[in-house]
Amino acid sequence: MNIKAIINEKYIEKELHVCSNKMDSEVTDMIASIDRLFNNGIPVKAKNGDTVPVYPGDIFSVYAENQHVYIKTAEGVFEASQKLYELEDKLDDKLFIRISRAEIVNIKKIKKLDLGIAGTIKVIMADNSESYTSRRNVTKLKKALSIKS
Repeated sequence: MNIKAIINEKYIEKELHVCSNKMDSEVTDMIASIDRLFNNGIPVKAKNGDTVPVYPGDIFSVYAENQHVYIKTAEGVFEASQKLYELEDKLDDKLFIRISRAEIVNIKKIKKLDLGIAGTIKVIMADNSESYTSRRNVTKLKKALSIKS
């Protein structure tokens, strides 16, 4: 796959093109992933009460706490109106993985894993926050990150 950037003043808005000799499942998946990543903002409540979009590429984690769902980004933590399972269905499963009953993380925002604790994995995110996988999700996380047991 070739990736290139063309910088020209004629472009008013940024464009992304997927070029192929045929339409196949790889092209369809690529387009769907790009669309979800950039165009489908998740509506959340800002601190001032306004509803603003948060884009999947900006999300570190989505978690449930005290019967509310929160989305953590570099800009802060926002409350989402959807349920955790609804957001899990909406987010790209190639970029997001459920690590416990109450938390989903962005694979691209994982900084480090601590495998020292038997039966679980400590997940350290790019913002230095820490989470733990549940035992039932350890194998799934290892597989998503291509870690051999």
